[in-house]
Amino acid sequence: MNKKHERLAYRLADILIRLNQGERLDIHELAETHEVSVRTMQRDLNERFSFLEWNEQGSRYYSLNKAKLGHLSMDDIRRFAHFASIQDLFPEVDRQFFQEKLTQGIRIKGFQYEDISNHKDMFDRLNKAIHSHQRIHFHYTKTSDNSSKYYELEPYCLLNKNGIWYVVGIDGGKKKTFCFTQMASLDVLPETFAVNQQLVDEIKHTDSISYGNQISEVVVQVAPQVAGYFLRRDLLPNQELIRKLETGGLLLASKNVHEMEIVPIVRFWIPNLRIVSPESLQSRMEEGLEQYLKAETGHVLLED
Repeated sequence: MNKKHERLAYRLADILIRLNQGERLDIHELAETHEVSVRTMQRDLNERFSFLEWNEQGSRYYSLNKAKLGHLSMDDIRRFAHFASIQDLFPEVDRQFFQEKLTQGIRIKGFQYEDISNHKDMFDRLNKAIHSHQRIHFHYTKTSDNSSKYYELEPYCLLNKNGIWYVVGIDGGKKKTFCFTQMASLDVLPETFAVNQQLVDEIKHTDSISYGNQISEVVVQVAPQVAGYFLRRDLLPNQELIRKLETGGLLLASKNVHEMEIVPIVRFWIPNLRIVSPESLQSRMEEGLEQYLKAETGHVLLED
């Protein structure tokens, strides 16, 4: 999250916490505290938090419906504040939709946007199935080879990672992730399932979207020239600093990630990033790059 969004998320979280505790907010006092204009505070309360149930929503004072006091947990507040801080990146119709549906079963990790306006009904039914712990049955098409089959899944979460919506769940005892827009013919089954709390915790605390087929740890060496970028914020999924090198570079670890979540990032930063462990992953990446360069050379020769 960049500094602008961090400041906004902090401000919105502060507002939500105070409202949730039953405070009657004065927008003039809020504007002074957060060093923004009164007009900005009005926009925060009237537009960004339009989904809240107000007791008082005047030109200056705001308070929540007393029946809703204490209703939001700290996780709810963080989640609402994060979404509200990036909602300008969504078209208006989808802002309204996601405001209504933003619950424990929906998580957003990133600021890009995938248009799913044509799938709202399925999104809504799937979200309800997640909350009622009901199994789902659907048709899924893989983009890699255009193959397709039917699945029955215990759905746990709708997750937005870098603009793409995914469904995380358990299929036949195995943790799996499906791309939402590749799903079709969704049926919500009457059967319910017992929740796997370990998976719930994994979804909450990991940046990865791959479950059941992760590499336990990938170690990446970062060159001094770009080390600052990786120190300012986590650019690798589940990033942890192992140590700073004498050269000014870094050794970083990415834990419990799928190789396709880490390899594209390393490719993007070539020649400043290198996978140290597992060595086989670096080798496969290099082989893939060699094949690509050979293919490109062949295309050039043919065109000549």
